[in-house]
Amino acid sequence: MSAKTNQELALLRTSNTSKKIMLIPAWILILAILALGAIQSGNPANLVDPSGFLFVLAGGIALVIISFPGAEIQRALRYAAGNPADEADIRGSALFWEAAGRGFWITGVLRSILHLMRFFVSIGTVQYGTWQLIIRGLSQSLVPTLYGILIAVICFIAFGKLTGKLGSRPLPPIGKQGPISIGRPSRRLGVIFGYVLFLSLLISCFYKIPEPVPLLIGLKPALLVVMGGTIALMLLMRGAKSGPMLSSALAAMGTIGFLVGSIQIQGHVAGAFGFLLSSCLTPLLGMVLIAAPLEDRAIRTGRIAAASALSRAAWYIFPLLALISLILMFFVFTIPGLG
Repeated sequence: MSAKTNQELALLRTSNTSKKIMLIPAWILILAILALGAIQSGNPANLVDPSGFLFVLAGGIALVIISFPGAEIQRALRYAAGNPADEADIRGSALFWEAAGRGFWITGVLRSILHLMRFFVSIGTVQYGTWQLIIRGLSQSLVPTLYGILIAVICFIAFGKLTGKLGSRPLPPIGKQGPISIGRPSRRLGVIFGYVLFLSLLISCFYKIPEPVPLLIGLKPALLVVMGGTIALMLLMRGAKSGPMLSSALAAMGTIGFLVGSIQIQGHVAGAFGFLLSSCLTPLLGMVLIAAPLEDRAIRTGRIAAASALSRAAWYIFPLLALISLILMFFVFTIPGLG
């Protein structure tokens, strides 16, 4: 019986390997079509931003390291490649790939917002006849978001494959689902490395901004508004049994802060734009560095079954709305006659 089981496992591994080999030409064809489309679209050099790609890639990896230990990352890579696994391992791997996609998506938006901040400072006083300069700067600021989306899509493909496997199996009731990770949830050296790596990337972006003092003056009030309001909301919802609410509270206060800054655009331009930037940056940084890792750990240890709908809305909708709103306000501030 044991020999028969080993033979079946060997056949399964051989079948999985054959499927992987057959998928290689398909991936090459897809990449060739994407490259051809980029070339035919105009100037493909506009889609190249090495520093932006490095920020998105390294930042997304850092966020993954913060939330997951190395052993779980290795298992997730194996199971996404088609290796056989039990239900608990598949659920843990699906959680990893969703978190990875979320991290790359938000990191791409963060880089775009920081690029927009640097561009706003660099152009100084905008005069008439600078439409090409503004459009080129805005289009380049969107390239990191494109990188984040592309990498996130790859992660969500793996997430979809794993959840599809779960859908074909009968799941136990939520109350009987055990923790995803059997490892001890403790502070690891990898967590420290992840935070140091991400913060280093962030500081390098601020370091490249020429004369950032006026913007930094505008960042502080919004930081106080967002963080103070978030703490107040968390205290008010402390007794509610609705799961982790930090991400949704940050998104709500970021939206309120952005609206407050939009109403007060008649003041100092750099300070007002800094207020708007901080209203977007503070919630996004709070999500990826604090809220999302805490929610991932709660799922891994079995305290909650899955991320809430409000948290997912904060992770995927708020960054997009923040980026679009900042671009619109950028036009208001920089185009003569609009600001």
